[in-house]
Amino acid sequence: MLAAMAAIPGCRHKSKTPEDAYRRFAAAVKAGDGAALFDALDQDTRWALMTIQKWHREAYDIVLSNYPEGPEREREKNRFEEAATASSARELFRATAAARLMSQMGALVLDAPSSFDRSLGDDRAVAVLANGTRIPFARTANGGWGFAGLAQRTEVEKNRAYHDLEVVRASAADYERAAARAAK
Repeated sequence: MLAAMAAIPGCRHKSKTPEDAYRRFAAAVKAGDGAALFDALDQDTRWALMTIQKWHREAYDIVLSNYPEGPEREREKNRFEEAATASSARELFRATAAARLMSQMGALVLDAPSSFDRSLGDDRAVAVLANGTRIPFARTANGGWGFAGLAQRTEVEKNRAYHDLEVVRASAADYERAAARAAK
């Protein structure tokens, strides 16, 4: 019984249609609720945001462990600290990106869509507003729908986070080699 009750909240958050996903997205934007907006995103976008946070946390740990004291260490520590110390990607999104995005997305939720274009395939749909604006939604592997309008931007940010982590790793290795040479 407890397991069934515990599963209910998870089911409640799944948008079963693009129309449900739009309503969820619109409610989050109208309420200015960044955490709810994160929940209304498509799965790929949420996963990319989680990956960004993970890679920034790893970069932060490497900086603290391997960079020598000095201005570069402080700069890099400050750069990755917010993501590294956030309790989750959802909380990081709420604290850093949601407020800026809410003002940009406000016009997308003034009126209900006049139609939904489903001609893009089984896992894509577009809400079409009366003024012609198109709002993309994607269906995930588990069948839930979410707002996909941030997918491309988030993918670019994820790639940047990956390369940032690679630079931090390479710099840490350089610092280790320099310390080993200095110790000889």
